[in-house]
Amino acid sequence: MPQYKSEMDGYDGFIFLPSSDTEDTQEFRFIKYKENFGEPIEGSGAGDKYHVALFTRGKDGEFDFDDTFEAIFSDPMVYAKGLLGSGTFGTIVRKQEKTSEWFKEYLTDLIYSVKILKNT
Repeated sequence: MPQYKSEMDGYDGFIFLPSSDTEDTQEFRFIKYKENFGEPIEGSGAGDKYHVALFTRGKDGEFDFDDTFEAIFSDPMVYAKGLLGSGTFGTIVRKQEKTSEWFKEYLTDLIYSVKILKNT
């Protein structure tokens, strides 16, 4: 049986955003960790565990933080594509031995950046 190939093979995660040219498509920017964060952890036979951060667009058109959680996905691209049309965008990255602190700092910086952009 042929093995399933995901668009994110070779990457550790991605950011998914509304496409700049039309609202009914998404733009994906893939992430490759620069550091060695160890092996993937807490996954299962169904897939790896991922850190997830979601944002929505407020009435002012700016991004607002919505939620963060961890989940096991066989293919996180399928989950992100399923959010098309919901007004939800975000970041999904593979959970590895040393990524929890990195993701917490990434999320704090991202939320801070969104707040700064809203106040300018």
